[in-house]
Amino acid sequence: MVKLIDIALANNPATRQAWENARAREMEIKQAESEWYPQVTAAGDFTKEKKVAHPKDDNLNVRNYGMQAEATYMLLDFGGRDAGVEEATQLILAANFEFNQALQDLMLDTEKGYYGLYSAQSSLEAARMDADDAEAALIAARRRFQVGLVSKLDALQAESNYDDSLYSLEEAKGNLKSAEGTLAEILGFSSDTKFEIAVPSGEMPAGITEEDVSQLIEEGLQRRPDIAASRANLRAKEAAVKAANSDLWPTLNLGGSAEKRWYEYFGESKANKDHYDYIGYLNVKWDIFDGFYNLARRNAARRDAAAEREKLKQAELEASRDIWTKYYNFKTAARKLVFSEAFLDAAQASHKLAADGYSTGLKSILDLLKAQSQLSDARSKLIESRKDLFVSLAELIHATGSLHAKGSSTGVDQ
Repeated sequence: MVKLIDIALANNPATRQAWENARAREMEIKQAESEWYPQVTAAGDFTKEKKVAHPKDDNLNVRNYGMQAEATYMLLDFGGRDAGVEEATQLILAANFEFNQALQDLMLDTEKGYYGLYSAQSSLEAARMDADDAEAALIAARRRFQVGLVSKLDALQAESNYDDSLYSLEEAKGNLKSAEGTLAEILGFSSDTKFEIAVPSGEMPAGITEEDVSQLIEEGLQRRPDIAASRANLRAKEAAVKAANSDLWPTLNLGGSAEKRWYEYFGESKANKDHYDYIGYLNVKWDIFDGFYNLARRNAARRDAAAEREKLKQAELEASRDIWTKYYNFKTAARKLVFSEAFLDAAQASHKLAADGYSTGLKSILDLLKAQSQLSDARSKLIESRKDLFVSLAELIHATGSLHAKGSSTGVDQ
């Protein structure tokens, strides 16, 4: 299983997409931090003007060019810049947690895809065994009909049962191909990629007690990346409230500018003149009245934060229910596996007695076909219960925010 997960993490585009989204949020921190630096601008211009007039004293021929530079720095903004940086920081934390969640989701999908393929392989093997049993019953029925021990109805019923087993066999083959395509997609491969998987090995842990549920829920709420992302989003919304609130107050700015211009006059005599201009200032800017825009923006930010707070509570409730449900799914799957194993043992014994009894004339064809049907059902239930146990354990581990199922071991050969 570890190798399968490594392949999926390296090839599946979902994780790379989540990673790029997280890196994009990182640049938003840089944008917010830029507010703490001075703003410097530079400009230059060139103009040429020529005027021909009568009388000639009004003629004009001049070139004018210059350069300007201006720098401003905000000294005080009542916490707006700090809040902007905090908001961007929390958003990238949320994006990183969402990336972690994408990794865990992919790991779960890989495990479910693997167990789905393993179950499909086991179902195909069971379908072949069912077909073999049905064929043996058909041969026995035909033999007994040929010697006059049973009516033709026995042979027809056995033949019908055999045809039905062949139908199920073809269906199992199709399900196997579908499972192969599903796992290939999760691994990031084309659906026609050929690969082989090893069967699961190791004992499945089933020693989780009833008293562990509350601890699992508590640990899950602290560990799950999606919950951590929701908390980071809430902190970002709270920072946005501070940023919006700062816009209601004045800002103190320090600035300065410098300019130099050159003038060249052409006429009967050429003349050059230079001009210098330096300005320094300290200003206070306060939007005394803006149609209540900033006030409405602050109130909207508060409402967004309140909604995000309730969203977090809902996410925690859903996570608690998810862990609770996955825990009891696992406990149920563990018990179902025990009963399915006992069912298979009984069905195998019943089928053997029915087959022997039909050969000696002590059992009817209906008894044999019923025993075969129960054996087929027992095989299917055992395969399904094994899959349910593997998957429910993987889902429980995923629900608690862990990375792997302790105590289980699987392999893959590519």
